[in-house]
Amino acid sequence: MPEYDDEWYESWKRRLEESGGNVILALGLRPIAADEEHAVMEMPHGPNVRQGTGVFAAGALIQLADVAATMVCFRALDPSGEDESTPFPLSIQISANLLRNTDRGKAIADARIVHKGRTMLVVESQVRDDRGRLLAIVNSTHLVGRRRPTAG
Repeated sequence: MPEYDDEWYESWKRRLEESGGNVILALGLRPIAADEEHAVMEMPHGPNVRQGTGVFAAGALIQLADVAATMVCFRALDPSGEDESTPFPLSIQISANLLRNTDRGKAIADARIVHKGRTMLVVESQVRDDRGRLLAIVNSTHLVGRRRPTAG
């Protein structure tokens, strides 16, 4: 599975910043590795992702899982990662089981395709802390629109 080094990450982050930023930057999400079946993404604990009691906010954990799931869907649709006409795999359903929480370290989402159809993908994401403890299981369904016609 291809891994993303620091140079790739800084370039990717710079492109997101230049386009005006998004939730990925706001939460400090970092892709670790991805292929067409599986993606891993991490989120460091900090003020932008914690709730009042100091632990990760449930919504931040779910967002981490959703972004990792979207990444694996993109890779399933375009393994090369180079086709800019790949349609966005829009999340249309998310279900989360929040099992435990932590107030330190990183949360790491491991997203895996469990169904790939023509217009729909289903992903199961397990979110763990950096000690390997399971924090959440998040299942998501992604709708894939039609590819845009290419010029030519």
